[in-house]
Amino acid sequence: MKKIGICLMLLFSGVVLIGQHQISGFVLDIESGAPIANAQASIKGSNLVTTTDPTGKFSLTTDFSRVTLLLHHVGYKDLEISLANVSESKNLGNLSLSQLPVKLDEITITGGLVTETNAPITISTISSKELQSQLGQQPLPLIMNNIPGVYSSRTGGGSGDAQLSIRGFNQENIGILLNGIPIGSVENGLMYWNNWLGLSNAMAEIQIQKGPGVSNAAINSVGGSVNIVTTAPEETPDYRLSYQVTSYGNQEMSFAVNSGLMENGWNVAFHGSHLWGSGYIDATSVDSWSYFLALNKQISSKSKISITLLGTPDSHDQRNFTLSNDEHDYYGNLYNKDWGGLNGQIKNASQNFYHKPFLSINHNYTVNSKTIWANAIYISAGYGGGKWSESFNYAPSIFEFRNNSGQIDWPSIYDNNAGNPGSYILENGDTISNYSLNVGTNYLASHVQSGVMSTLRHQINDKLSFTAGIHYRYFHSTVKEKITDLMGGKVFIDDFGWAVDGVAGRNQLCYVGDVIKVNNSSIVNFASAYAQAIYNNGQTNAYFSIGGNNNVYQRIDRYNYVENQRSEAVIKPGFDLRGGISYSISGQHEVFGNGAYISRAPYYKYVFGNYTNVPVNDIKNENITTIELGYRFRNQRITAEISAYYTDWGNVSMLSNEYIQLEDNTQTRAMVNGLHAVHQGIESTINLHFNHRMSAGIIASLGDYTWKNDIRATLLNNDNVVIDTIMVMAKGLKVGGTAQQQLGAQYKVTLLKTIDFKMEWIYYNQFFASFDPVNRTNPNDRVQPYKVPAFQTINLYAGFQPRIFNIPCLLQINVYNALNNIHVVYAEDGSNHDLQTMSGFWSFGRTFDVKLIINL
Repeated sequence: MKKIGICLMLLFSGVVLIGQHQISGFVLDIESGAPIANAQASIKGSNLVTTTDPTGKFSLTTDFSRVTLLLHHVGYKDLEISLANVSESKNLGNLSLSQLPVKLDEITITGGLVTETNAPITISTISSKELQSQLGQQPLPLIMNNIPGVYSSRTGGGSGDAQLSIRGFNQENIGILLNGIPIGSVENGLMYWNNWLGLSNAMAEIQIQKGPGVSNAAINSVGGSVNIVTTAPEETPDYRLSYQVTSYGNQEMSFAVNSGLMENGWNVAFHGSHLWGSGYIDATSVDSWSYFLALNKQISSKSKISITLLGTPDSHDQRNFTLSNDEHDYYGNLYNKDWGGLNGQIKNASQNFYHKPFLSINHNYTVNSKTIWANAIYISAGYGGGKWSESFNYAPSIFEFRNNSGQIDWPSIYDNNAGNPGSYILENGDTISNYSLNVGTNYLASHVQSGVMSTLRHQINDKLSFTAGIHYRYFHSTVKEKITDLMGGKVFIDDFGWAVDGVAGRNQLCYVGDVIKVNNSSIVNFASAYAQAIYNNGQTNAYFSIGGNNNVYQRIDRYNYVENQRSEAVIKPGFDLRGGISYSISGQHEVFGNGAYISRAPYYKYVFGNYTNVPVNDIKNENITTIELGYRFRNQRITAEISAYYTDWGNVSMLSNEYIQLEDNTQTRAMVNGLHAVHQGIESTINLHFNHRMSAGIIASLGDYTWKNDIRATLLNNDNVVIDTIMVMAKGLKVGGTAQQQLGAQYKVTLLKTIDFKMEWIYYNQFFASFDPVNRTNPNDRVQPYKVPAFQTINLYAGFQPRIFNIPCLLQINVYNALNNIHVVYAEDGSNHDLQTMSGFWSFGRTFDVKLIINL
């Protein structure tokens, strides 16, 4: 038996060795002839990938007889080489890559983009093909759900309304960048995903870096960073039309034009789209346009410039109020409490309308063969807001008027205002009657954000490089509330009841177009500098960076104060230390680790958390300490990665019920500073490539996110005025709002060479409801927040490439939640921490969209 076993083993070894052959070569810059280190060389359709050493050399071993070799490096045009009937080792000699005239190196330098091979951090990349084919009409973050440690869901259900968390950290603690430039809110770190409706076709890739990462421009990246890289104009002309329709009636038309390289040296690309429809959730219609313009030119052999302009003028109705379980059981998951009927028309009390154009100009100058100087200037001027409402004194809010269908009873509100028998004595002694108890308003927000980034990278030798950069940003915003509808009354009275200066001789009688309740501005000046060293010899890849920043906050309040409306300037510095190392063992095995310490200055909203010009006392920087260790394995059939992370997060600040219109006058908000949490977990991925047409993958994430202390909180009323302090009992409670356990699998296959099919399964567990600190005041109540039952979803994608009138086309269909599994995707904890007292949003049912793309 032993001899038989040896023979079988030798026979198996012979089978494995037969047909294996090596493909090698050198990758060079086509202009300078210099070797390109760390370029990716891969066999297309497999997981076999390697990187070039400092001499530009690569070597791959495969048993495929027909292969397509793909060479890729950021800033260069991809090179594909088809090799047929490969039966022996091949040395392809020198292979030259040409620099892209558009996708500039500064995006890599300033944005911290890295290749997935031999990276000292955990990263995932979503390609343009995935974005264009599988995103559909979903908000952008949902395309990231097949990445371990990432949880994203629609919130109310309006177009673009979504939330994102990475490793248990919400959007305030995730850096969002566009071509390396931070685009999250300066005041609060939030990201408004409706600003990206229709722009998926303008994205070249999205890179997600877990933890602090290497992107020095994103200091709020505690959980991770998301860098969106836009497409560049192609070297050859290209024209594309597309039409998409969903199962619930939303439609989108888009077109794209690439000029190709013109005689004057410029490349121009333009994308435009229009999205419209009634929405899946009741009364969530959308009317959104988008535009994207990119212009690029190689000015000289050393100088390149690119200009990017994009925006999404958007208007969409929303669902902001969560549902109780009883409401969901009775009305269904499409129920929306934010609207009602008036004069035969739908009238939604919640609507978002905004336009945030973004313009950036990037310039890249090659000083010499070792030094690159990258610069970017940008400006964004946003304007818009959302529908809101106000009540006079302690009158019931509009949301307390309900008809038998559970909708807002608008006629009763108008009748109540028109028939109001009350009277009110103004500060000047006049008596007023026939005033509105409720009015409709617009909560308006405008801002100007501009900045400059300058980065210098120097290659000290073939293994060591040094990068240093500065970033200055100026931000000025204004928020105000303006009356749009007196709702049957003659006038609205602003009693200035909670204003610091009171009435102070101001006119209390307000009409349509007048500003009430809120009228303030914020000014934030931000400056940062960093230095980073990177060592890479092909086997060891290490980096270390140090950065410092200074934040100057100032507030202008025209409602609370008649005079002295500008606050003092508040200065809050911060700094960060980051480092990581990876080591490759025999080309297949790789170990890596990284760590960071961040002293993060509080956001503007916490500095002035009392909604007056008086800063919050003793507010401290958040302190984040994190470490991650991991292992990777790679051969031509299998890639696998497992990592463990630990993040200690101290001096946490938060505002409960922020930016939410309170349903009644008994609700409050809470300002918290000084919480402490620990986020730790294990993540893994395994990808299998059976052949060049079939692959499968598995992901897993097991996390533990827990609050570690109790803290005192400041209580604010509906007018954002401090009325009390309370103790928040959070010690030992799980961090809510995200799934702490995740499993997933996907299967891809290409049939008949023209049909692509993908199935994706995702399972979530240990999902605890978000809890409001104001409701955790009982020291004897240590019950965990409500735990949402585990749930799963299956998504399907199919794409077919027909020719219509001899024109190449792509017909694709996405089916989301194919099993029609209705489950809670967002939950807010209730008084008893159970299903009956929690409220939340349930998932969409089974939906699908169909898209036709015509390439002209």
